[in-house]
Amino acid sequence: MRSRARLRLVAALALLVVAQACPCTWAKGYFYQITRLRGKVVGAKMGELQYNRWLRQSFVRSGAKLTVYEYRWPIHSRSDMPLIKTTQADSHGSFDFGVLQPEHYTLVVDDDDWGRSDGFDFEITPLPQETVSVTVDISPIASILGLSPSTVAR
Repeated sequence: MRSRARLRLVAALALLVVAQACPCTWAKGYFYQITRLRGKVVGAKMGELQYNRWLRQSFVRSGAKLTVYEYRWPIHSRSDMPLIKTTQADSHGSFDFGVLQPEHYTLVVDDDDWGRSDGFDFEITPLPQETVSVTVDISPIASILGLSPSTVAR
C-alpha cells in the first residue's frame, strides 16, 4: 500500500516536470564549440522524407547567405547583435569565415529561395582537435521537430 502511494507521488512529480518542459524551444546559452567556421550548408524540403538525415543533407544550399554576429541575449531583432562577418555559400554550398577571434557568436543562415532563416550559437575556442568542417543543416525538419539546425564537426 505504501509503495503504491510512493509510485503515485513519483508519477505526479514526473508529470509536473514533463508538463513544464518545453521540447519545442532551443536551449539558450548552449554553444557549439569549434576552432573555426567553415564547411557546407545543406538542406531540403521533402515532406515526410525529411526525417532521413542522410537524404536531406545530400542537398547543398548554394547561394545561402551566412552572417556571423557577436552573441547577445536577450535580443529583439538582429540589429541588437553587432555584425562580425557575412559570406555566401558557393555553388557547392561551401563557405569559410576565415579566422574568427575566440568568442561567442551567433550564425544566421538566410535562404532567399525558401524565404526563411535559421541560426545557432557557437563558440570559437581552442580544442585538442582542429575543426576541419561543419555541416549546417537548414532543412525545415528543424522546425517540425522543434530543433535548431545541426552542426557536425568533422
